Amino acid sequence: MTSRPLYIYLQRPDNGEWVTVGRYTLDLATNAGKFLYAPSYIESGFAWSIDPVNLPLIPNHDFVAPRYSGLHDALRDASPDAWGKLLLQKEHQLPSNTHESKYLVLASNADRWGALAVGKTKLPSVANTAFPKLPQLDALAQELLAIAERRPPVDAKLRRRLVGTPSIGGARAKATIRDGDDYWLVKPFLPTDTADIPLLEHVALQWGTLAGMNFAKTVLHRLSGEQSVVRVLRFDRHGERRFMTISGASLLGTEYPGASSSEVARWSYPRLAEELRRIGAPVEDWKELFDRMVFNAVVGNDDDHPRNHAAIYQPSEHRWRLSPAFDVVPNSDETPKRLTLQVSVGTFAISRAAFLADAVRFGFKTSQEAASHLDALLVRIESTFGQVASQLPTSLRSMLLDRLARNVKVLSGLL
Repeated sequence: MTSRPLYIYLQRPDNGEWVTVGRYTLDLATNAGKFLYAPSYIESGFAWSIDPVNLPLIPNHDFVAPRYSGLHDALRDASPDAWGKLLLQKEHQLPSNTHESKYLVLASNADRWGALAVGKTKLPSVANTAFPKLPQLDALAQELLAIAERRPPVDAKLRRRLVGTPSIGGARAKATIRDGDDYWLVKPFLPTDTADIPLLEHVALQWGTLAGMNFAKTVLHRLSGEQSVVRVLRFDRHGERRFMTISGASLLGTEYPGASSSEVARWSYPRLAEELRRIGAPVEDWKELFDRMVFNAVVGNDDDHPRNHAAIYQPSEHRWRLSPAFDVVPNSDETPKRLTLQVSVGTFAISRAAFLADAVRFGFKTSQEAASHLDALLVRIESTFGQVASQLPTSLRSMLLDRLARNVKVLSGLL
């Protein structure tokens, strides 16, 4: 009653070669998924754990998956999220209760997140796919919109290509486009959006960068009919190289979506900072996470769930680092008074006291040091809004101005 083994491949961070890193099997009766590092991988002396929190390099050890109905966290990271699953369900007539491992198998290795690939042979076999190029941006956006609206293909060839590479995460319609050695996620405006979400994401990521944080690069486009599309630079790829990544959900040891109440209790910025420390990220990354927590509070981004945070392995530094920030979108319907991750023990609410309560866990030596850092950060966030505000229509600009004024007062302790 055990499934045929799936072999997990890794593109080596040092030279780009593909190696077989381990084997995954699923007990079909109990849904107990097991992962075993390949003896050849261990014996070669490779030091790269594909998940330094949940899958440390231990020889001859069967790791049982505690979440996702028997799929290990790192493999779930390499699987499609809601959008990719929708494509696969339509293409393969899959029921809604399809096991997570089925999506892992059916998704193409060409467009997975991170540096893992999956196959049924012991030796790595990773096909390359020609991604749409930047001149196809308009056609790509129109095809994504047609899929989201369940309409027939606008371009049948492009539709087949999109259905064949459904591995990117998130719930919104998206696809990868290539421009030289860079890969970009393309996200169009959807008819169900209550505001210009691509514009909001573009402005928020630009704003965070101007305020001194490491946010993903974006480019906004206005296509035919004034449709807005944002493209966001992928940090896990460059040229033919893929970089190891791990989600915040995996670092925190929680399922997302579908976490139990006990797992939600572990959703925490301070805990995530400590997990970054545990896997070797430097103190500046812990403080950067603190800054992102503050920025999310100021702009009202309460979609800061565990899968919207990540770490990336930097080959040049031989260590894990906090990835660039991504999926930072202010709530366009209401001003949140709490975040999705705890800001201190047991507290999700946005307040100065809550943000400073566990500040030492982000690497600050004292609460006073953290308070001074917070105040300087609020000045930078407030002073840089004017550099992006002109891109917004009056309604969105007024909304963010009001939110900025209120939340800066809250986090300054004046409200």
